[in-house]
Amino acid sequence: MCAILAFVQATELPTTTSAPELASELLALWHHLMKGQSKTMFALLDELDLSMSHVKALQVLADCGCELSVKAVSEELALSLPGASRTVDALLRRGYLERREDDQDRRMKRIGITDAGRDVARRIVEARLEGLETFTSSLTPEQRTRLMAALSDLPHRT
Repeated sequence: MCAILAFVQATELPTTTSAPELASELLALWHHLMKGQSKTMFALLDELDLSMSHVKALQVLADCGCELSVKAVSEELALSLPGASRTVDALLRRGYLERREDDQDRRMKRIGITDAGRDVARRIVEARLEGLETFTSSLTPEQRTRLMAALSDLPHRT
């Protein structure tokens, strides 16, 4: 973490940084950020009785804004088809997803997120954001400005 803050505080940056060096620093930052979110995030996941696979499935369906087949969900989550089916079934029972027959192929089922599922996905994003706000509040105004400038040049918004 000290290396990350030193980077943000530095007035003169090295002329080159290797991909492995940068990856190592990003990993250190990611671990630090995850620690900051852990309490709020894990408390919410415990309250909602959700696994990380549940969270990822909800996020995939909330982000796409469309219906997907269970097979497409399994591919997006890198889960086996039976694993994705169990994840989807658990979210269906909670009312976070809905399933319907495909209009063209009645054998295929389409999965979509419900309003309740969107609400849960929103709460998860808010828990993550709370942890990030705690981190950014610990930075000096100059560090926040420099970090914002560095992030604005990166292709991370879709």
